[in-house]
Amino acid sequence: MERSAEPLSDAAFENRYLDFVAKRYDRVELFGVDLRPRHSKKGWPLRDLYTDLRIFSAAGESTAVKPGSVLAGGRRMLVRGAPGSGKTTLLWWTAVSAARGQRSTDDHLHEHLPFVLPVRSLGQRRGLPRPAEFLAAAGLVIADEQPVGWVERVLAAGRGLLLIDGVDEVAESERADIRSWLGELLTAYPLCSYVVTTRTEAVPESWLAEWEFASIELAPLNSEGIQELITRWYAVTSADAAESVEGARLRERRDDLLATVTGRPDLSELASNPLMCSLLCAVHNERRGRLPHTRLDLYRTVLSMMLVRRDAERGVSAPGMTEIGEEPQTQLLQHLAYWLQRNGRTEVDLRRAHGLIAGLLPSLPAVAARETPESVLAYLRERSGMLQSAAPDRIGFASRSFQSYLAAKAAVEQGDLGLLVARADDPNWQDVVLLAFGHARSSECTELFRGLLDRAGRDPRSRVRLHVLVGAGLGYAVQVDPALREQIVDRLRQLIPPRTADEADALAEVGELVLELLPDPDGLDPDGPEARMTVRTAQRIGGPAAHELVRRFVAARRVRAARVQRPPARPEPEAVRVETWTTAPRRVAAGPGTLELTGTDVPTDLDRLAATVHHVVWRGATPPYTVLSRMPLLRMLVLADSPGLTDLGGLAPLRRLRTLRITGCPALTDLTALSRTGVVFLDVSPNPGAAVLATVARAERLRVLGFPVPAGEFDLEGLRRSLPGVELVPRSGVRA
Repeated sequence: MERSAEPLSDAAFENRYLDFVAKRYDRVELFGVDLRPRHSKKGWPLRDLYTDLRIFSAAGESTAVKPGSVLAGGRRMLVRGAPGSGKTTLLWWTAVSAARGQRSTDDHLHEHLPFVLPVRSLGQRRGLPRPAEFLAAAGLVIADEQPVGWVERVLAAGRGLLLIDGVDEVAESERADIRSWLGELLTAYPLCSYVVTTRTEAVPESWLAEWEFASIELAPLNSEGIQELITRWYAVTSADAAESVEGARLRERRDDLLATVTGRPDLSELASNPLMCSLLCAVHNERRGRLPHTRLDLYRTVLSMMLVRRDAERGVSAPGMTEIGEEPQTQLLQHLAYWLQRNGRTEVDLRRAHGLIAGLLPSLPAVAARETPESVLAYLRERSGMLQSAAPDRIGFASRSFQSYLAAKAAVEQGDLGLLVARADDPNWQDVVLLAFGHARSSECTELFRGLLDRAGRDPRSRVRLHVLVGAGLGYAVQVDPALREQIVDRLRQLIPPRTADEADALAEVGELVLELLPDPDGLDPDGPEARMTVRTAQRIGGPAAHELVRRFVAARRVRAARVQRPPARPEPEAVRVETWTTAPRRVAAGPGTLELTGTDVPTDLDRLAATVHHVVWRGATPPYTVLSRMPLLRMLVLADSPGLTDLGGLAPLRRLRTLRITGCPALTDLTALSRTGVVFLDVSPNPGAAVLATVARAERLRVLGFPVPAGEFDLEGLRRSLPGVELVPRSGVRA
């Protein structure tokens, strides 16, 4: 009888595990595109290609982030980013850095033992994994070698680094289970470190705030990052031919691509996404310097390259398989992609995949005559480079971006425009809807545009998202009726300037069109919140025009800083109390920013005041609306101590008013006039009642509502349902 091997000790297995992780995750795969023959099966070394990613600061500007600094300042981080922005790459390189840091102790992560847990695999299990099942859930072949209880002991000691990748890759209905499972882990092992990644639109920034997770968002690559990634890509490509004629040719292509991307704003914007930049490199090399113009063209080119051209040009064929043409492969893949998209999945088991292919084969008679569903799926898995196996009996698309591209193509071909409109408020469908505009004909685009606009008019909860989506669709549609285009642009103007980070990010999805609508620094306080959100939007859009706008805002801030004397450490509020509607000339000359009014006559020096005042506190019986309307800089208004004030009917002319605080106005029972203003922040005291507060639902720009919670019953949950998209801040300080 063969003697069984002795189980490894914790220390011995830990050494083996760290070596395995350092090698297993030190790789990059790009849909089967080969850089060098010896990397055709296992991808390319991540250490050779990794470029420091960038994150957005609170001001909307981007800074570089290294894997070792992801957890700097804390042990819990939610990483959000656009498709292809490098979330998984960052997570894998963090795992590699942690595994190597255990050896060298010179890395920020040297105390951690990494566990990479892909959510798409976790969601397919019967119950989410317990610690002992982590390695098996991640699909690691050494899972059965681990000592019993080893993972639990690592986590209990606070040495675990849990890298949970891709919350967006399960259906929205399953994310609550993922969150609950994560909460149990945090309760059981609070000393461990956690990094969770997701697409930006899938979950809010505060999704894990209950457990004190900080949140960062990945930014596009800047010009230096793009140049570095292209340089690294070609360095790896030419490594085996450095001194040969082929090596010189590859270096020429590298220089040509660098010059082309720098000189073409559309390609510069495309290359700011790490995935798109890598695809550009692959396509540029494969096509000997010819590049596509748009994201849709790039997807088309890559798909053609992967399905047919790459093998045909290299003379490669699949042993034992008859060649399947490009169009049948595309039809089969988009059939699978559309099924996954409609069912909110990223993977499908092989038996169902065979059934889906069997259902489509009768419409592909040339393929059906010589192939079975099993042989067709085997061909697609082996040769297309589009599919990958997450488990022995399950497959999914290697990239969610290509799943979206193919699903959009299928939706348009099947005439499912109504379905696209119905799902347009779902973040998982946003990319599909945008790409559908690119696949659709002119009449279909018009139908899709009008359907989304009509729905936005009926659905206040999704209005902003839908308006931004139709705006972004203008960048994909080939032909748009001028009147319809103007209607869409007018809807976008209502969202500009952006007032919150979410609005800024959503507007950036529209692309360069928004740059024509964003305000200049001359029209905004360069240090104010709207200026910061405008800069954030431009930063996300990228390109020369966006960079020029950001530069102008930065210059305006410097000019203002040079003019304004730095205040003392604890300055007194800058205010002028006006008792008789007259102001001492010396105080006006000082340029007050805040003005207190208590009378009823117009100040004799109102025009001079209006040049500097942006904050007014009014106390009295009748609001001086005619006076306030002559203050073009007025941004903040306090209405105080007015027992007779019942409504806000005179606020409509105050176009630039953004913050309104009402205090000591107990007779106020009508807030409907706010629907005609641009008020973003509203605070009301005393509380006029839930029914009165609910009337602000038509104030489209309102984002924050503060109020005291009265004694007795108060339907806070009902008010929340009445005001979708508005953050409620009860006076108790508990954020609802």
